Amino acid sequence: MSTTLEPEGTHKGVPTYSFDNREDGPVLSHQERWDAFAGAHSGFRSSISQGYWVVTDGEAVQRALQDWETFSSASVTALNPDPTFLWIPEMLDPPLHTDWRRLLGSEFSPKAIAAREPEIRQVAVELIDDLCGRDGAEVLDEFARRFPTLIFMRLMGLPEKDLDRFLDWVDSMLHLSFEEDPDHSRQMSAMQAVSAYFEEQIALRRAHPRDDLLSRAMTWEIDGEPISDRDMHAFCILMFQAGFDTVPIAIGWALYHFATHPEQRSAIVADPSLIGMSVEEILRVYSFVVPARKATRDVEVGGCPVKSGEMVMLPLAVSNRDPERYENPLEVDPHRSTSNHIAFGSGPHRCLGSHLARLELNVAVQEWHKRIPDYRIAAGQDLEQTGNMYGVKSLRLEW
Repeated sequence: MSTTLEPEGTHKGVPTYSFDNREDGPVLSHQERWDAFAGAHSGFRSSISQGYWVVTDGEAVQRALQDWETFSSASVTALNPDPTFLWIPEMLDPPLHTDWRRLLGSEFSPKAIAAREPEIRQVAVELIDDLCGRDGAEVLDEFARRFPTLIFMRLMGLPEKDLDRFLDWVDSMLHLSFEEDPDHSRQMSAMQAVSAYFEEQIALRRAHPRDDLLSRAMTWEIDGEPISDRDMHAFCILMFQAGFDTVPIAIGWALYHFATHPEQRSAIVADPSLIGMSVEEILRVYSFVVPARKATRDVEVGGCPVKSGEMVMLPLAVSNRDPERYENPLEVDPHRSTSNHIAFGSGPHRCLGSHLARLELNVAVQEWHKRIPDYRIAAGQDLEQTGNMYGVKSLRLEW
């Protein structure tokens, strides 16, 4: 993937590019491409499919995310302005979104998440201990993806025997290349399997409630009405996607970063108090989430003349790696005094699970470096990252 910017033309006075965020590329190529775009333009037009706008001004990205009345979450996929699916509460706007956030707030509050720390830490310890006696591992498959997925399954009350099935579904839904799934049949098959799985789980909880998030959610009411099975299903699908991909990606970047920055690895081993800011900095520097919103009115943002109903892509990287916002913005600095990044988003849709994600990331880094403090990237790997959500595709470490 090249970071050389060569517009193919203009659209309403704005540069156009044949820009497809779904493309895979070498490690860090997507982030570096956003740096190049942000250095050249405040926004541009992608000519892919029906076309959409892309904002590359960091401040404008954050303002747009906060302005839910103008930039709706009714669609959050730039290539699909009129989705036939619904993810709850991500694709809801206030006030209904606010009602769901209020109900979910007690489950994901700092106090509720802190109470789960002993269990979360024990899961991490058990997984890492299984690797300690070896001389290396494919750490994404054997730790980064399994650890937060197990936590999610326990939170939702799902049987842990289904872990490998879940990991296969996530891979088919989110990580297959065009060559691996040219007609999207594997992706669609996995989505149908996940849908059927949660329909079954909802029916089971209706008949026999348990002490888990899914059962408790079925007792909630919005505007005095119980939540329908249809909306509960849409909630489960969102939780599945949110719980199974973002934290594994972040853990993968943390292990990649410390493997390629041995001086910082030595520093956090010697002084674990540096881990907290290091985690925040890794989230900022390796920003991998690229939200999109649908305009509800004609508006100009990032120099782009957006019409009502058009899609706008809002990459978090251009804000989190903004040289006007951070000194040495591309460097992870464990001693940075503050890191007011927007890796979890901004505005009313800021990630509800951020407290859980932060705890899982900190625990993963802490427990890994207690047990495997000295490691390196195994030779002979051609490291790549995925499009859409920029995760390392595979990472074999040796120790």
